[in-house]
Amino acid sequence: MFDDTFCKLHEKNKEIKMMGIWGKDGLELERKYFSGAVEIDLELAGAEMADIISKLDSLKFSLEKYFIKLHFHGYFLIIFSVTPEYFLMLITNPSIIPGKLNFYFDLYKHELIAAL
Repeated sequence: MFDDTFCKLHEKNKEIKMMGIWGKDGLELERKYFSGAVEIDLELAGAEMADIISKLDSLKFSLEKYFIKLHFHGYFLIIFSVTPEYFLMLITNPSIIPGKLNFYFDLYKHELIAAL
């Protein structure tokens, strides 16, 4: 469903180890690994991030567009809002260039939305 877009983002940002789409309900729609396994429980991480986003939403913050970056077990865990109900979660090497990643996410975001 999202494979082509995931590959395009990875092609431009080789530091990406994993990316996937999760709902704010904590359920994963799809994920893709690049260059080996990641030693992180992604089901738990996705569910916990969904819980955090939902809690922020309940505080009446405007969460239509958000970006979260955490240093997590030697990687960056990065969250981008895709729609009010879905987010993109990435695991990357810390050497990733955030501005470059943001540029390509914005460029391909419409493809992710169209696949939902």
